[in-house]
Amino acid sequence: MENQTFKGKDYTKTTFADCKFSECHFEDCLFVESRFSGGEFAFCTFKNCNLSLVNFERARLQEITFQGCKIVGANFHLVEKRLFSMGFKESILQSCNFSHLKMKKMSFEGSKLKECDFKETLLSEGNFKRCDLEGTLFHQCDLKGADFREAVNYMIDPQVNQIKKAKFSIPEAFSLLKGFDITLD
Repeated sequence: MENQTFKGKDYTKTTFADCKFSECHFEDCLFVESRFSGGEFAFCTFKNCNLSLVNFERARLQEITFQGCKIVGANFHLVEKRLFSMGFKESILQSCNFSHLKMKKMSFEGSKLKECDFKETLLSEGNFKRCDLEGTLFHQCDLKGADFREAVNYMIDPQVNQIKKAKFSIPEAFSLLKGFDITLD
């Protein structure tokens, strides 16, 4: 399907295997427990959608925008990595896995990422401005040049992550010192 708008649709437990969507817009739609496995979404937007427990295995997600969406338990690390690029704005992401992905310049601006995993993830020049990162794990990530200004609740260990030229705001930036077992007065 091309250039279609879908509004207020309930796709709960729907399978989108081998479906192709290009330049489509999904607004106020439910995708709870849906299967995007093998499906292709290119230049699509999802606005105010619930994508909880969606299966993204082998899905091709190219230039996708999620705005104001709720995404719980998504294993993005299983997507087709050759055709993978997306961004999030003011969305809620909980218990999502982004490990081993190349997400250079990816934007999560204004989103809440709770208990998400970024292990060995390329996030250089990423945008985490105004994000709440409560319980989110960054381990062996490339965060060079990433923007964490006005972000809160992050735990980033500079000893196991590359943070050269990353941007942080005071006072939250003091959390970068927690791994050094020092006392600040």
